[in-house]
Parts: sequence; C-alpha cells; structure tokens
Amino acid sequence: MKICGLWVVHVLTLAFFAWGDDNIQQTRNDRGTFYYGTFPSSFSWGVGSSAYQIEGAWDSDGKGESIWDVFTHRKGKVFMNQTGDSTCDGYNKVKEDFELLKELKVSHYRFSLSWPRIIPTGIQAEGINEKGIKYYNDLINILLQNKITPLVTLYHWDLPQKLQGRYGGWQNISMVTYFNDYANLCFERFGDRVKHWITFNCPWSVAVHGYETGKHAPGMKLMGTGAYKAAHHMIKAHAQVWHSYNKNWRIKQQGMVGISLTTEWGEPVDISNQKDIEAADRFIQFHLGWFANTLYNGDYPQIMKELIGQKSAHQGLRVSRLPTFTSQEKSYIKGTVDFLGIGHFTTRYITSRNYPSTHSPSFYTDRDLTELVDPRWPEPESNWLCSVPWGFRRLLNYVKTHYGNPMVFVTENGASEKMQCVELCDEWRIQYLKGYINEMLKAMKDGANVQGYTAWSLMDMFEWDDGFSERSGLFYVEFQNKNKSRYPKASVPFFKRIIAANGFPNPRETR
Repeated sequence: MKICGLWVVHVLTLAFFAWGDDNIQQTRNDRGTFYYGTFPSSFSWGVGSSAYQIEGAWDSDGKGESIWDVFTHRKGKVFMNQTGDSTCDGYNKVKEDFELLKELKVSHYRFSLSWPRIIPTGIQAEGINEKGIKYYNDLINILLQNKITPLVTLYHWDLPQKLQGRYGGWQNISMVTYFNDYANLCFERFGDRVKHWITFNCPWSVAVHGYETGKHAPGMKLMGTGAYKAAHHMIKAHAQVWHSYNKNWRIKQQGMVGISLTTEWGEPVDISNQKDIEAADRFIQFHLGWFANTLYNGDYPQIMKELIGQKSAHQGLRVSRLPTFTSQEKSYIKGTVDFLGIGHFTTRYITSRNYPSTHSPSFYTDRDLTELVDPRWPEPESNWLCSVPWGFRRLLNYVKTHYGNPMVFVTENGASEKMQCVELCDEWRIQYLKGYINEMLKAMKDGANVQGYTAWSLMDMFEWDDGFSERSGLFYVEFQNKNKSRYPKASVPFFKRIIAANGFPNPRETR
C-alpha cells in the first residue's frame, strides 16, 4: 500500500528486548481494555481516495501528463511495471462509485483533484481544461445533492510533468506561484460548494521518496538535500495558498484550509533510557514536526536545525543542508492551518544510533536513530504495516499537547494486505479498524479535538510503487476485468455498523 510512502529503509525486527524487564514490556504491549462509548453527534465519518490512484483515464479529455504517468511508464519503477493508466476507471464511474458511498452512509468523502487534469501543463496562462473542471463539478454536485461533504485535496502527489521537466518540480521556488494559481482557480470554480480544503497530502513522502530515495515520482535521488529543499517549497506554497484564501475567498465562501500530515508514532525502546526517549522525539520531529511545528510555530523543530546544521558543518559545508526561513517568512507561515489532517497507519519502536558525519549526507542518517518492530505485533503480508492501535492514541494526544489542541480530521487510517482473498474475508482489516477507531475514541475522551475520521480507502486502488500488489480498500476491485467491477468486503458491513451506531455503544454492536 504505502499510502504515504511509509516503508522505511532501516526497519529492523526485534527478536527480543535486551533491556527492560518483562513486566514493563507486557504493559507496553498490552492494548488495554476496550472502551465502550459513542462519538459526538456532530462527528463525521468518511472514506478516501486520490486522483492518480483511482481515476485512470490518464490521457483522456485533455488531461496533461503527471510525474506519475511518466514515472510508471519507465521500466523497473513499479511492481511488475504496472501503471495507473486505467486503475479503477473512476473517471468514468462517478455515479457507480457514488452508490458505494451511499451504501456506507458516510458523512464525507475525501478525494483529490488532479492538477494536470485541470491545468494540463500546470501553468494556468497556458490553458485550462474545462472537461476536467466539469468532471470534478459533477462529482462535487452529486455528493452535495446527497448530503455528503466533499473534503478536497489539492495535491496528492500528481505534479504536472511539464513543471518537473522545465523547472525541476518542488526543487524550484517557482512551484509556489504555480501552485497558488492552481489553488485559486479551484477556489474560484469549486469553492462555492467545497468548504474543506487540504493543500498537500503527506508532503513528507513527496519530499523524502520523491527527491531523496527516488522510490516515488519524480524519482530523484538528491541525498541529504533534495527532501529538505522540496519540503521548504511546499511549506511556502501551503502558506501562500492559505493567505490567498484568507484574503480573497474566506469571507465569501466561509471555508477552511488545512493540510494532511501522515506520520507513524515513535515509541522509545527503553522508557528508562534518556537517549532512547530523545531518539523517539527526534523521530516525531523529523516526520510530523518538520511540517506541523513549522506551520504552527513558524520554524523547523530546533532539533532538526541543530542536528542537520552540525552534520553539515562536519561535512565541510558553509551552510546547513536544511534551508532557513527569514523572520518575515516565519511570521507569514506561522498559524496558516485552519484544521490539521492526520494520517496514521502504524508505530515503530525507536532507539538511539549515532551516524558519524563521515557518512554520506542522508535524511535518514541525519536523525541518529534506528527503527524497530516487535515481532508480536500483528501484521498481514504488507510487512511495513503492523497493527499497533495504542500508538494512535499517543499520537493524537501528542498533537493535542504540542500544537495547541487544534481541530483534527483523521484523513487516512486503514490496513492493506497482499492476500488475494476470493471470499472477501478481510478479518484483518476489521480488527485493525476496530482497534484504531477505539483508540481514537479514547484520545477524544482524553480531550483531543478530533472532528472526523476517514477510512483509507474506499476501494482497492493503484498503490504507487507497489502497483496493484497490495489492497487497501473496503471494496474489492477486479482490476483484470474490463469493467473494473467492485465488490464489498466483509469490512463494509462492519464499518457501516460503526457509522450507524456512531461508535461502540454496547458489546453487541461492535461485531
């Protein structure tokens, strides 16, 4: 699945814990008691998807090429050289897919707009594709006619290829202007009906896997610099879009602009070891804090500035590999979040590890830590995703404590599997959702300001560099069939019961 590219290069498996007594470990691995209760009446339940993963029609009706079109057409970049050229054919199945949403009885649907479907080259002055505008208008209208709120993402990784080819994509500061133009066009055309906007989905993955590891489009491997530069420009782009909306559209349209940040939870391996505690904090800061601290407080986390600056100096560089903001930029960026989208899938144990500055520059070695998983954590064949529900509660409480208890929408949470279950018996997903939703309920009881939950995903889709080898959907998609038929998995009636009951009111309604 790797919905946010969360597969990490240096994940090790803990065969046993060499430190800490058994009682401590049993306590930390105990998922705790199940909490019976319901969510507030205003709580919003939904499902999600993204344009490249679901739409197909990659070259239809005037759409321009995206970086993912180009990346997947290169041999050896994706599992079995699969592409999203047709994927679920969502572009031609708006009414059919709406019936799936209707069956679930969701309150909201999270989807993304394809920038190159709306502006083929990415540059508005070079032309707008009205057929792309119509497609999204039709989708938004059918949702609203049936009282389903659209939660719309402007950028879910499919940058127009022309902007990558001409300017180097997010390595170039000009993306800030082009993205702002695109966003304002979307506000103009859709903002009378769309009131919840997300600028970026998981910019961490765009930066790290698009411009550092090269595992995702555009496939650049600018080790130690590319990720930081891309993130710097995306943060500036987000802030400019927020200010544009605030100045030009907010009074008229009465909407909100947020961002979706996907992160794992990092737990210290040894809770009595100060170095492990600090390493776990670094893990969070280099993942969530990189963006959240900057948007809420106006600058990168102090530990990022210190570590990257020190390593850069030791590597003979005159300036840090982490870019800096001017005082004016810090003020401009600070507070540009109306709501915070949180995506979360799993947890890692973290221990300290010192990477000497003689190592080649790298985002991963800059963190000075190692990630581990407990072999007792349940996992399907998707070996990056272990089910660790208690980490979700800790993450939501961390957000509450460190960022002023902001309004939160859970924008991605779910499980994938590689198993081809012809009986559609995704018991693993049912147990995963049950555990994570319950931990979210506990976090809300703790005081976390969570307003909605988005199960990821509506249906099986193209899963980036994993192609179609992993399935994350509530609905099974028959990709080999020309009609791309959809079938409900066992998790569909389960999730419907959660929505209908608005949580877990009594034991008989949790299964």
